[in-house]
Formats: sequence, structure tokens, C-alpha cells
Amino acid sequence: MILRRVIAHFRKQEWTAIAIDFVIVVVGVFVGLQVNNWNEARKDHAREVVYLKGVVKDLRKDIGDIDEIIRVSGLRMSAMGYLLREATGTPLPEGFHSARGRIVIEPSPPYAADDPNTIGIAMFILTTLDGNRLAYDTVINTGGIGLIDDDRLLRAIQTYYANVDKALTFEESLETNRVKLVDAQQAAGLSPVDATPAAELAARFGADPALLAAAKNYFLYTNRHLKIMRELKAEAEGLAASIEDAGQKDRLGGA
Repeated sequence: MILRRVIAHFRKQEWTAIAIDFVIVVVGVFVGLQVNNWNEARKDHAREVVYLKGVVKDLRKDIGDIDEIIRVSGLRMSAMGYLLREATGTPLPEGFHSARGRIVIEPSPPYAADDPNTIGIAMFILTTLDGNRLAYDTVINTGGIGLIDDDRLLRAIQTYYANVDKALTFEESLETNRVKLVDAQQAAGLSPVDATPAAELAARFGADPALLAAAKNYFLYTNRHLKIMRELKAEAEGLAASIEDAGQKDRLGGA
């Protein structure tokens, strides 16, 4: 319709009318493009919100899993700390110096030495992180990473999952040292499920250099694991809070 009207004005050389028609066309196209861009932006923002809610949900699951890991690792640290103190006859140091700096021994609850049925199991049980990352992997695999508008938040999410990957890699080394300790115990005729009194077990370790060396190594790896998990939990809590806070501000800004 507009085209026929322009042609009619052109034949009659009605230049003012032609100019008006031209402006109407340009404005119409511009408004159409803006509406389309606005609709696309709204869809992108809706997808961003879904992604971030998914990330928060996964983070909350991670925090719950890490809490259990910290609990189990703390019990293992307590049991092994008691074992090493009794086996060596010396108190545990507060830390060690290494090429990476000072290694501080993580705090753990005191071991209940009057409960001899728990020390072997406490040393044996290992809980590791599976990692809840469905939302993050979906964002990566669908190319949705560019939808997260806040660069600071995006970097924090990427850093967190990079640290998760580092933790999972470390847990492979932790498992290797756990197997070495179990092998050393089996070679000495010991099993984690034996109801050996704690003091007697400590004496067996103290009399066997291979057992003692394996226990010391696993103690250090457990200590590092506990530190990593505590730091990762704090990072997950802070990241979840940041995402939720950004969501609250976004809703306030759109009100």
C-alpha cells in the first residue's frame, strides 16, 4: 500500500508527500528492528536467568556434598593424627615448610581413643567430590556463555569450576596414597575392618617403617584435601550469594 502511494506521489511530483512517505517507511523499519532487538534481548535475558538459577542450584548441591567431605576428612585427620602421635611418641607439628611455603595442619576434632572400633574405618573411609555442574556444562555446550552479561560474575563462575577441576585432579592423587596405605596395612596383616584397639594399632604402625611412612603421606594428603574443600566451600557460598544478589538487583532495577 505504501509503495503504491509513493509511486502515485512520484508521478504527480508531489515531493513533500514523497518525503513524508519516505520518513514513514524509515521510522517503521527502525521501530520494527528495535522491537525485534528488544524481543531478542528479553529472550536472551530469560535464558541467562535460567542458566544462573541452575548454577546456583548446582552450587548449593556442591556445598552439601563438600560439608560431608569435610566431616569425613575431619574424622580421618583426627584418627590419623592420634595414630601418628602415639606411633612416633611425639606431638604433631602445627605445620611444615615446603617449596610452596608453609603447610599448616588443618584443625580437626579430637579423636575418641576409647572407641577402638572406629580408627581403622575412620582412616579407610574416603568421600570425594562428584561435582554438580549440569547448568555450567549446558551453558558451555549450548554456546550460552555470552548470555551472562556481568563479566565479573562470569569470571567468578569460570574460576570456581576451574578450581573444582583442580580439586578433582588432586583427589586422584589422594586416592593413590590411600591405596598405598591400604596395601601397606595388608602387607602387615592389618585390615581397616579389624577391631584393633587404637593404642595397639598405633604400636603396630610405630614398629613398621613402611606402615608409618604410608600413614604420614596419607595424613599430609588428607590435610591438603581438607584445606581445598574448605576453601572450595567458601568460594561456592560466596559465588551463590553473588549470583542471588545480582538477581535481586536486576529485579529491583526492572521494577
